[in-house]
Amino acid sequence: MRIAFVGHLGAGLASRIVMMLVVCVCVMDVFGGPRALIVLSSGSSQFLQCADNASRVLGQIDGIEIVVKELSKVVQSDLDSLGDGDVCLTIGARAAVGIGRKLDAEVPLVYAMVSNPGGLGLEGRANTVGISADVSAGDQFAIMKRVYGGVRRVGVLYSSGSSRSVEILDQARRQIPDGWSLEAVDVDAYSSVSKGVEAVVKLKVDFVWMISDPKVYSAATVKALLISSIQNKLRVFAFSPQVVKAGAIVGIGIDSGEQGEWGGLLSVEVLRNGMQSAQRVLVLNRVPVALNKIVADRIGVELSSVLIQEAEYLYD
Repeated sequence: MRIAFVGHLGAGLASRIVMMLVVCVCVMDVFGGPRALIVLSSGSSQFLQCADNASRVLGQIDGIEIVVKELSKVVQSDLDSLGDGDVCLTIGARAAVGIGRKLDAEVPLVYAMVSNPGGLGLEGRANTVGISADVSAGDQFAIMKRVYGGVRRVGVLYSSGSSRSVEILDQARRQIPDGWSLEAVDVDAYSSVSKGVEAVVKLKVDFVWMISDPKVYSAATVKALLISSIQNKLRVFAFSPQVVKAGAIVGIGIDSGEQGEWGGLLSVEVLRNGMQSAQRVLVLNRVPVALNKIVADRIGVELSSVLIQEAEYLYD
């Protein structure tokens, strides 16, 4: 097995790289084996963890050559060197979409840590499988209930002109618990997104649910909503730990290590048994929870000790 890390992937990988090199010195290099190109959207710690776990799983294949690169370092010759007996594993949406446009359709493409793969065109791409980072509306509602058992009204900002928003709302209406109501505010009906934020805040719902749609939430929109939520003591359910850290009370995250393991397993399955044997889109069951205890105290919400202990991300 040969593993090469190309470009700057961060000092945090130094010790792991040394261990891999020691193993490689002890193992006879097998030429002519399959190749795995792992492409990261960026050098973030989550993407690096995902790549590390995927590399470890892929290493079980005899004679495999594993190359890890950030998207910005990939050149066309890297992709042209891959054949139908190889695999390209992309981590993050930017890498998946960018590589998907340039990679030969005969070469298997596997993706991990990607939200809305269908909307990005990945589900319709030939020879493509992967792990969705999406969390169902029902699972998110269940987490809301654990934070505040009295929740009945959920407010949500959406864009009627966004297929992503429409898809999420359709799923939400099917999965919302009995006795709950979903009060949707269409940002497209307002002169600005900030006006839409004001409208959803005025509803005085039990939770404002932030959906993962870039057509609704920019950095400015997130900031406006979080400031209003603190001022009006509103519970906000966020689509990422970063937004929870910035001021939402609760939200969901992605287990990058688990995504990497499954990305590696899918890649191994494709290399050993072909694309037809692999599940086209895999959705993982475990949902990491992010909590902001500081915000909870400020808006007067008491979080259970069990929920605090179970939180993958805790800001206190």
